Amino acid sequence: MILERHPTNQIPHTSLDGIESLQERFFLLQRESANQKIAHIFILEGYASTGKGSILQSLTIRLDPRKFKVYSPYVDQSEDRGYPFLWNFWKVLPRYGEFLFYLNTYYSRLAYLRSQKKISISEYDHRLLSILNTERILSKDRIIVHKFFLHLSKKEQKKRFEDAKKKKKVWELSSYDKDQGEHYKRYFEIFDSILSSSRTIDSPWLVISSDQKENTKLLVFEAILERLERTLNFDSKANLQLINHGMELIP
Repeated sequence: MILERHPTNQIPHTSLDGIESLQERFFLLQRESANQKIAHIFILEGYASTGKGSILQSLTIRLDPRKFKVYSPYVDQSEDRGYPFLWNFWKVLPRYGEFLFYLNTYYSRLAYLRSQKKISISEYDHRLLSILNTERILSKDRIIVHKFFLHLSKKEQKKRFEDAKKKKKVWELSSYDKDQGEHYKRYFEIFDSILSSSRTIDSPWLVISSDQKENTKLLVFEAILERLERTLNFDSKANLQLINHGMELIP
């Protein structure tokens, strides 16, 4: 099982003091993506209470707001059966050179419906195949899908749910979040099945530990930068050093 092989206490290479440097490098990679006219979709999946909102804020604070957007639908909302289930996602696809940050994705929707037994196994398989076909087509057409799964231990998730209750922030938890909390093992198995079935050469999954919130933020940053640098063949660290020495100016 994929999740069993990944610890929930990974340590990042960068300290929290170095996060501004990561943000500057991310901006340079955004600019280079625009230059190369390559779009990127960042899928942030995983357990509830992994701090996706805080991570997103940190990721986007230095980016050019004209060249990225965020899509975070309600996982437990009813579907419009008049359209294919991926319709809402297709509507927000990024233009070439743009970023899309996608939270509560079609994978969350699939996991929730499977947990609630609202779709059959055949429908589940059909949707998963449609997702994989869509991601493959996008990747072949210069819209690269980067997938990150934020893994959280049962003990830590329970603690965060209890903290939310004490701070009277239970309203922040959706029915999907609560379903995860009540059925951690079930979701563990569903998530593991989804990760195993949907990891591809074009769009592999990277599992990131989330038991330490600040570490999670840095781990996500490091993973995104590494993937973008490889995709774009662009050394953001070296270019940032040139800028800091006055050899280039950030527009």
